Amino acid sequence: MADKAAERWENWLERLSLCFIEIVLSESLQAEDERCDFLSDFDDYGVELLEQNCTRLPFPAYPMGEQEHSIRWFLGHNVLLSDDDAVALLARGRAEAALDGIRGLLPGDWLNDFR
Repeated sequence: MADKAAERWENWLERLSLCFIEIVLSESLQAEDERCDFLSDFDDYGVELLEQNCTRLPFPAYPMGEQEHSIRWFLGHNVLLSDDDAVALLARGRAEAALDGIRGLLPGDWLNDFR
């Protein structure tokens, strides 16, 4: 940074090994693949449906210290999901049918939903 006084180290996750896991999980959701999708208008109703129908993975919410603005991971039926503080939802299905199932469950304008 130009202003060296503004530079500071902020913990993202508690351990480096968790950071590596997070990188692999996140990158798997970013693939240019018909089994990946993105929902940007993810609202409170969508969060409620996600929490009721999917299992939260035992991965700490992050960045550390952020309780209100954190990223959480979920697993649906053959679908990996990342809830980015209800601002966006990223999904990757093991098969396209699994991804279609989560699109049907969570309403909204999915980026790659061409059904």
